[in-house]
Amino acid sequence: MAAEWDWESGEGLLRIDDPAEWDAAFERGEPKIGTAVIGLAFNCSLDEASPRIVRAMQLPDPNQRGFAFAAAGAAARLNG
Repeated sequence: MAAEWDWESGEGLLRIDDPAEWDAAFERGEPKIGTAVIGLAFNCSLDEASPRIVRAMQLPDPNQRGFAFAAAGAAARLNG
């Protein structure tokens, strides 16, 4: 499904469901990694998404870091 994810524009990243792909993108320093972590919150288990949400909360870009906090809220709502 990686072909559906455009790391440059962010298109499709809200559908990301592969934690390993997120990890690889994080290591590459992709610009929309905070956006993608919202996708993990919606499409993966809490056990898979949580450590990545925490990592994204430490991103240097304040806009992408803010998306990590949105992902935490989404994960909390979905998982009680």
